[in-house]
Formats: sequence, structure tokens, C-alpha cells
Amino acid sequence: MASHNSIGSSSRSRSKQTSSSQVVCYHNEIAPLRTVRYDGPTKGKRFFGCSYWPEQRTCGFFKWDDEVDDVHDLQHLVMEKETRICELEYEMDMMKDKVKRLKAKKEKLVEEVEEMGIATTETMFELKENNTDKRLMLTLVFSWAFLTLVLLMK
Repeated sequence: MASHNSIGSSSRSRSKQTSSSQVVCYHNEIAPLRTVRYDGPTKGKRFFGCSYWPEQRTCGFFKWDDEVDDVHDLQHLVMEKETRICELEYEMDMMKDKVKRLKAKKEKLVEEVEEMGIATTETMFELKENNTDKRLMLTLVFSWAFLTLVLLMK
């Protein structure tokens, strides 16, 4: 890795880079493509560096142009993972909403079942009362019939 002392800032042209394959520094900003201008073995070699270089608040990002594919692939992978995380968080929120709706529906159904149980109990009491009334009516009818037979036989 070259130090900042041996690298000069030069053209910010991105002839080799397209908007879909831009390199991003650690500030999450586009890292400009530069060329080494100082004499030495790397003179003329192209590199990507922090967008704030040579200012004080540089993040230290540096990649040679021929190493960018690896960086770009990793940045793309990170972006895909972050996207998947967002998708999963959205699905989790949707599931939480669905659970809330199902719990509310369950509570409503429990209330309805309790009401049905009360109504069933009341109906059973009414049927018992009706059975008792029917027995009394049958007893009364049979007693009248028996009385009529007894009176007719005399």
C-alpha cells in the first residue's frame, strides 16, 4: 500500500468506472479515481482513495484500480446482505402485525364461545323445564283419561 506522501491527487476522471460499479470509501461516498504523479515505481498507476483526501478527515480508504473488482464485489455483497436484512425486518414487521390480528381474532372467538356456552346452558335449563312441563301435561292427560274411563264404567 502506498502512503499518502507518495501519491498525488490528479484527475478525477472515471473513464473505466460506470455509475453502477463505482467504488465507495469508508465514508460511504464515491471514491474518486486518481493517478500517482510522484516519481517512483508506481508513477502513472491509477488508484481509488477517500473522497476527502488530502484533507484531515480522510477515512484511509485506498485501493489500486486493478484491485477494485475485489472491493466492488465485497461492497456489492454487503449491499445485498443489507437489502436482505431490510427485507427480513419488513417481513418480521408484517408477521408481528399478523400475530396481533390473529390474537385479536382469537380473543373475539373465545368471547363468542363463552357466549355460546352460556346460551347452551340456558337452553338446557329451558329444555329441562319443558320436559318437566311435558311430563306434567302427560300425567294430567292420562289422569283425565283414567277419570273419564272410571266415570264411564260406573
